[in-house]
Amino acid sequence: MNVWDKIRADYPVCRHSIYLTTNGGGPVSTRYVKKAQQLLTELSEQGRTVMNEWDPQAENTRALVAQMLHATPQEIAFITNTSQGMSLIQGLFPKEYGVITMKDEFPSSFVPWLQRGHPVQFVDSDANGVIHPEDIEKQITPETKLLIVSHVMFRTGFRHDLKVLGDLCKKHDLIFVVDATQSFGVNPIDVADCNIDVLIFHAYKWVTAGYGIGAMYISKRILQQYQPEFIGWYSVDYPHPDFQSNNDYSQFTPKQDATVFETGTLPYMNVLLLGHTLDYLHGIGADAIHEHVYSLITYLHQKAAENNVKILTSYAPQHLSPIQCLDITQEQYLRLEKHRIIARYKNDKLTLGINFYNNKEDIDAVFNALNAAE
Repeated sequence: MNVWDKIRADYPVCRHSIYLTTNGGGPVSTRYVKKAQQLLTELSEQGRTVMNEWDPQAENTRALVAQMLHATPQEIAFITNTSQGMSLIQGLFPKEYGVITMKDEFPSSFVPWLQRGHPVQFVDSDANGVIHPEDIEKQITPETKLLIVSHVMFRTGFRHDLKVLGDLCKKHDLIFVVDATQSFGVNPIDVADCNIDVLIFHAYKWVTAGYGIGAMYISKRILQQYQPEFIGWYSVDYPHPDFQSNNDYSQFTPKQDATVFETGTLPYMNVLLLGHTLDYLHGIGADAIHEHVYSLITYLHQKAAENNVKILTSYAPQHLSPIQCLDITQEQYLRLEKHRIIARYKNDKLTLGINFYNNKEDIDAVFNALNAAE
């Protein structure tokens, strides 16, 4: 059994189905389940005193996220999901700050900004789903202050070149905000090299860390220049943090690092489960995961050509992502369902989310099912 077979064996969903819908949500591993049981046992046996062990573990998780993004721990905040992170950061900026985002973005990228009254402009993709940097640049006006993009577009699988967009933002002095929910864990990201000011991800997809936990990077530049609109008791420092009855807690100072966005007690179990999962992925190796997943994408394209199936995500290599779309019929999709192949189908388009627990046999099974006789 090779390393990828061992990893696949950690994910029980792969025993009874071919799971190709990580873009909608990933499964968790048997290791994750055991870790969750351990944490629940600790909480049941130790109660509040478990925090003596959990606090440093949470900070280790923060440090690991920072390492993966080439950031510092002081620039990392934990969030429950991408929408929460986006809503928190939009409170940083004046309402007159104009926003550019993509027409085909997931709504979490623009709903908070529109609701608050920011001017929002949308950039469309071309007929092939490609979004050109020059089309983004054409939309920049004197009121434009932010560019918000998903690293990978959820509907089309198009992957932005973050370095190119970061350079564009630097050229025009724009604040660069990235939703990495559809890429973190598969596509390495260097926030400093790409001039990213804010990066948000929810870890329930490619990281396979379950629902209810993610993280947000906020650069030191943004932290120093802007103050959050929404804070809680956990977001501030007190002169006397021992919570004695004779102390005045109406006097406080907002924290000066990313934890200012953590408004209350951390969801410790979810944070520690995220750390456990990231440790596991770190042991596999970011480069190894990337190479494995992209070898499967190459194989998918090869098999599609052999079987005369049109790939709708035939982008240049720098724009390929683990979200791959095929042009198939409703009848063909029903064959996939009969063969326990789990993937998203809508508007004659099959969307496959390929992750590190998938293999070539999964790809073969898709085309065998598509070609199966009625």
